[in-house]
Amino acid sequence: MLASALDRILASRRDLLSLSAGAAVALFGAGAARAAPAAPGFGAAFDPAKAEHNTLAFCKLLADTRDNSVTCGYFKGQVLAYVGRDKALQPLFGYEGFGLTTVKYVGDFHWQKLHKEVAYYTDLKTGAILESWNNVLSGETVEVLPVYNDPVNSNWAPTYSFGVGDKKVTYPFVFPWFLGDDVAVVDFGVNTTHTAALMPDRWPRESHGPVTQVYEAIQVHARLSELTDPQRTSVYPSGSWQRIAPYLPWMLMGQAPGHLVYKTVTRKLKNGVADLPRPIRDYTAKRFPTYLEPLREWSGPNVSSFEVYARDRKPAPEKPQG
Repeated sequence: MLASALDRILASRRDLLSLSAGAAVALFGAGAARAAPAAPGFGAAFDPAKAEHNTLAFCKLLADTRDNSVTCGYFKGQVLAYVGRDKALQPLFGYEGFGLTTVKYVGDFHWQKLHKEVAYYTDLKTGAILESWNNVLSGETVEVLPVYNDPVNSNWAPTYSFGVGDKKVTYPFVFPWFLGDDVAVVDFGVNTTHTAALMPDRWPRESHGPVTQVYEAIQVHARLSELTDPQRTSVYPSGSWQRIAPYLPWMLMGQAPGHLVYKTVTRKLKNGVADLPRPIRDYTAKRFPTYLEPLREWSGPNVSSFEVYARDRKPAPEKPQG
């Protein structure tokens, strides 16, 4: 979720980044062999104000700078409901999952990132993955749908561009950093508002309304000495991913007042999927085995679980009475 959150901050600005998806496919070819350029370093010292150093640092933190490398990010936490200013937030279920990231180095501090992710809602007491759930907010038993996003691809490059009216604006790829002693922390937020994938006229029980508002807060913590070590192509940070978002479609809350608050801890796994908790790995192997295999070629467009819901499911019937 952390890696895809970075994609969302770029997507929210309609980023083109310096290489479009079509151009990337043309450059890499359909499985054609290519000689990858050598990944760069920081030089004398890491400069958080330089866009080139930001893309290199982000690739070390969230992936690996080696061409065609694969890394696995894991997250675990809890989802709570805000139902009004006079009530405490109510814990609903756990939230646990992982994502696989493949990077291809293009050159000039530019990496193409291929990513997929899956996440599960879990029982607060047992940790078991939920397939049905008694909605404590409505009293209705509902089917629980996991999050599965494939692909969530993007480009990490020193500049990104997006349209503003009839103009194109370009900005450097620079994020907020805190550096102190042997600590490097990147801290940023994703604040988006967009047209909902599920509109209330067709999805009266699933839709939270015509507009989706989401805020995500991300922190990544690492040792500065490891991040700047020229011998390391990847570091193993810890961090947090938090999210404020509408009720989920499968909760069948319609436009009831309130929203969800996600809070998770995140980390990169040194041994990839082998380091995943066994219940998560076994369940994925049974239900979603392709999510244990990394992406190797660019594909598109990026697809969210909300879009999959709208594409593959029919609106829920009216709520049973009594």
